[in-house]
Amino acid sequence: MTSPSKKIVTAIVIAIALVSLIAKTFFVGFYRIPQNGMYPGLPAGSRVFAARHAYSDPAGVERGDIIVFIHEENGQRYNYIWRVIGLPGESVVATGESLTVNGQTVQRQRVRDADGKTVYREQIGEASYEVAFETSPLHTPPDVSLKVPSDQFFVMGDNRFDARDSRYFGTISFSSIIGKKL
Repeated sequence: MTSPSKKIVTAIVIAIALVSLIAKTFFVGFYRIPQNGMYPGLPAGSRVFAARHAYSDPAGVERGDIIVFIHEENGQRYNYIWRVIGLPGESVVATGESLTVNGQTVQRQRVRDADGKTVYREQIGEASYEVAFETSPLHTPPDVSLKVPSDQFFVMGDNRFDARDSRYFGTISFSSIIGKKL
């Protein structure tokens, strides 16, 4: 390569690196799913992009959105990636495999059996996605019945018996949301 060509290539590489750094810092986060809590859609090891600052206020968060949020436990901060189930002001009841939002039982249709789990298509309003239940669970999550407070959300993993979510730690605040899965 001639000297001017090297300079052009170097300038292009630097520009791409800067744009990538700025995008990652301010607009897009890259996250790895460490466990199977979002199986079947996002199995362990999946990598996802999330739009940072995707929501300007709580009204922008929609049921069915997959969000990234910060949760603090035992003095440690963790990024979680779960699905929004309950919106501010709604009542949520989760017992075993049953899920009710605002008095309406969430509808499910069996799709398949895979990896020791039964996969269902779940529909809440306009949101539709797949969830999984262990066919022989070692444990079941605690039963929950609550009204989602203002500026809070009830979130669940899609692998319903293998997700540490709002059934364990309660609702999450709008201010803890750092992104929406792209």
